[in-house]
Amino acid sequence: MKLLTKKTDYAVRALLRLAQHDGRLSARRIAAAEHIPLQFLRAIVQTLAQAGYVTTREGVTGGVALARAPRAIRLADILQLFQGTLDMTECLFRKKVCRNRATCVLRHRLLDIEHTVLAKFQRITIASLLKDLNAA
Repeated sequence: MKLLTKKTDYAVRALLRLAQHDGRLSARRIAAAEHIPLQFLRAIVQTLAQAGYVTTREGVTGGVALARAPRAIRLADILQLFQGTLDMTECLFRKKVCRNRATCVLRHRLLDIEHTVLAKFQRITIASLLKDLNAA
């Protein structure tokens, strides 16, 4: 089970790189600094731009910039954007709800874990990650 996909990881790394530089950075520069394939990063940046996390501008003076303050970008929201909801259980089999769903004790424990993990992701922001990065 992967908690974070490569897309989410790359998106967070790109957002951190932008937070470190208060101005605009080219996608090429971000990709090089973070060792992200440029085409893959461009698709990620497009998704981030459509969701309002970054702005983009083409041309010589163009690039990518944060559209929100780093403290306003939560890891939970980036995870949701690129991966959907955090689900540790799948109570469906061939698109039918499992017969044991209502009485499954494991499912209730897993839902509790999901809520705990999501709450922790809600508290992590790009600003808090940047602070951790600068402290390292």
